[in-house]
Amino acid sequence: MGSTKFTDSLPPNARLLWYEIIKVLGKGGFGITYQARDTNLNQMVAIKEYLPSSFAARSDSGVVPNSPEDAKKFEWGLDRFLKEAQILARFRHPGIVRIMSFFRDSNTAYIVMEYEDGESLENILKIRNVLTEREMIRLLPPLLDALELLHRSDYLHRDIKPANILIRKNGTPVILDFGSARQAVTGRSEQMTSLLTMGYSPFEQYDSSGARQGPWSDIYAMGGVLYRAISGKKPIDASMRVMAKMRQEADPMIPAAEVGQGRYTPTFLQAVDKALQVMEGDRPQSVAEWRIALGAAKPAETAVTTARPAAAQLPVLPVEETRQSTTTTSATATSATAASSQQQKKNSWRSFIASMQDFGTSYKGNNKVAASVAVANKTAAVSATEAAPIPAVATSVSSLAPPSAPVAPPPPLRQERVAGMVWTEPMTQIDFVWMPSGQFLMGSTKESLGRRPDEMPQHLVELDGFWIGRYPITIGQWKRIVGDPKGGYQPTKESYPVERVLWEDTQEFSRKFSRMTGGRLQLRLPTEAEWEYAARAGSTTAFYFGDDPNQLDHYGWHLKNSGGHSQPVGQKKPNLWGLHDMLGNVWEWTSDWYSEEYYGRSPRRNPGGAAVGEARVRRGGSWRSQVGACRVAHRNRVVSESDSVAQGFRMVCIDSGEDGA
Repeated sequence: MGSTKFTDSLPPNARLLWYEIIKVLGKGGFGITYQARDTNLNQMVAIKEYLPSSFAARSDSGVVPNSPEDAKKFEWGLDRFLKEAQILARFRHPGIVRIMSFFRDSNTAYIVMEYEDGESLENILKIRNVLTEREMIRLLPPLLDALELLHRSDYLHRDIKPANILIRKNGTPVILDFGSARQAVTGRSEQMTSLLTMGYSPFEQYDSSGARQGPWSDIYAMGGVLYRAISGKKPIDASMRVMAKMRQEADPMIPAAEVGQGRYTPTFLQAVDKALQVMEGDRPQSVAEWRIALGAAKPAETAVTTARPAAAQLPVLPVEETRQSTTTTSATATSATAASSQQQKKNSWRSFIASMQDFGTSYKGNNKVAASVAVANKTAAVSATEAAPIPAVATSVSSLAPPSAPVAPPPPLRQERVAGMVWTEPMTQIDFVWMPSGQFLMGSTKESLGRRPDEMPQHLVELDGFWIGRYPITIGQWKRIVGDPKGGYQPTKESYPVERVLWEDTQEFSRKFSRMTGGRLQLRLPTEAEWEYAARAGSTTAFYFGDDPNQLDHYGWHLKNSGGHSQPVGQKKPNLWGLHDMLGNVWEWTSDWYSEEYYGRSPRRNPGGAAVGEARVRRGGSWRSQVGACRVAHRNRVVSESDSVAQGFRMVCIDSGEDGA
């Protein structure tokens, strides 16, 4: 590949310090990689240059941002580029490309790497199409060992794919391109950028919080590499697989066990399928666990050295023909290792659904749509019935069910449900109310009372039926399922809504609820559309009781009537479908990313919010809010890490064993 193919690359014979450019090896969206000669040591090196073509260009003075607005992006990327060098420089392993130096020059930065002569696995597969099982089994140990070294140091690669695996001429593999690598220490709160390679990136990487990413994320990607080498095709994009699962349709990706049947051993194919499980908790949680399933024994500890492995250790993978290996490896592991790994597994479907975004199709489409609920008249008639008391909730954390706990009884059958029907989950005593399938006008018009720009345009939305919490989650319910809330536990406050809840805290609540109830019942946050549909209960007015803000005192706690703090749930009148505290008391998280322009492109059926974003959406206002913020259409953006004193949540309950739920 010659430099003449790239008008923005450095020309041959150009000099960077004492390095002489020979030719371009490759180019990506954030930089160019060159083959160069170190004139001091008289040896070949590879040099990666930071040149983000989307917001910078080369000039006579060096690399410069395209505009003042692009300058911040450029500096952010430059910092990330240098951190990549710092990450790689920590490691000495034959399966990880070696960093020799890095420096700044010409208003940009360069990483000097050991030059690896070989062919990318992607190019090999383009011609070979598939590999044999023996070839893959012989390639895997150094790759897995390299990943294990990264993971032990609390780093994730996050971009494993055939293009980033180079096969040297002696047949040994090396992992390239650590531009997406990030430290993933448990408890860290910094955002991770959503860097994706369709087909190889697991679904949790679509969530920039990074909260659900871990070694299992790299394992998914490596499983995708093996799937490509087995099937001749890259895996179906994870987002498409998730959408199918949520619609309770068959996985659109043919499993490796089927596509490779007869050509590969069942054990190997099953291990690949295990790595490609769409829910992160169903995958192997560590490289060590996956080795056992693959039959790829861990090399001796002395393999983690700076020395190159002997050429005889791994097969050369020529482009022209397939070479058969004559040896295989066997898995060895103790039951203690397997048990430890099993303890790390997370039942992640609640987190999965709660962070689910709209990728051009429905959020949880159900083909069995019941008759639509007609949009109600201008004003909803709400009965002034007394609020039902909140069931007492046990507070002993020791009462949490063990893994062998019985499965909780499911909610009433679909054909028995009517709008406003209350069902109490018996093991946790949380009340849920049935929201029927239907359609409604979401958002505000230009004439709407107190409307804001991000509430427009008003648009028609169709939703499937769902169970939603009758009240916000209370301190007592949080205590029983999770433990003491922030600020400590007070028995007299059990019926108050739990506050200071981070977005990720809602996911922890979901996971522990599922374990406590035996796994069949799942919780997730409502989508923004589901929340507004449930709050409106058929109304089209500013509040679900009409347009008169003076009536809010009867239906919700806000700045002027709360006394400066939250109040026990269920003390105010409910809406027409029997939901309490939808307006005021505490802000309520939704699953959606916030986008000011989303309403203009929202799908009609089961919208799930913007694909990515920097903040989430809260709804409903709180005890600290002005009346205007308690309107049903009001949208509030807040970062996931917010722990506002007036911030809580309510949940949607899913019966995972029900067809069409």
